[in-house]
Amino acid sequence: MRDTAQVIADLNDLRQLDHDSVEAYTVAIDRVRDARYRETLVQYRNDHKRHIEELGALVRARGGLPVELPHPTGALKLLVQALGSAGSDATLLLAFKAVEGQARDKYRRFAAETSYPEDVTSVIARAAEDETRHYAWVEQTLRELGAGSGTMQHAAASAVEMLHKLVADPLERAERDLMRAVGGVVGTVKTRAEAAERTVADSMRAAGRAAGDA
Repeated sequence: MRDTAQVIADLNDLRQLDHDSVEAYTVAIDRVRDARYRETLVQYRNDHKRHIEELGALVRARGGLPVELPHPTGALKLLVQALGSAGSDATLLLAFKAVEGQARDKYRRFAAETSYPEDVTSVIARAAEDETRHYAWVEQTLRELGAGSGTMQHAAASAVEMLHKLVADPLERAERDLMRAVGGVVGTVKTRAEAAERTVADSMRAAGRAAGDA
């Protein structure tokens, strides 16, 4: 079983990933032309917002503080999405695929981890299913638009997706490791409060003994 500091760091890492996705979805929603695609993107953005709430609840339940910011790599994801949004809906969705691909793969890795508590495993598994559904939708839609697997556009987008993962994953892993190290040193809000209570209680007992001896 993973220690509490590691679980909190992992949950906050995924939470930041969802913050990244919400921002990228917002760019796509603002610029997509087809109303059907916009409706689907809004629904999927709501999934990411739900992930943020559910992951935050798990962090707080363990005495941690939910991180409310995207990853530092979020700017790269926004750039990829913004560049794609300058063209057609197919171009926009090809860029979207690159951003969503990293989210899908990262959630898959975390969902395959067997050392989480049951409540954490359940939330991550549901979110991983959402990410798989999102990615499958964009691939199906690209095929309908003539930009599916086997086309030059899809091959180029897949190359960008792979490059994006190669850049983002190590940076986000390093940030997660730092959060774990800090959490291990300073403890969680809950453990610090419990330690403070023990210190006060010990001081009161010592004072009581001193008064009795006097």
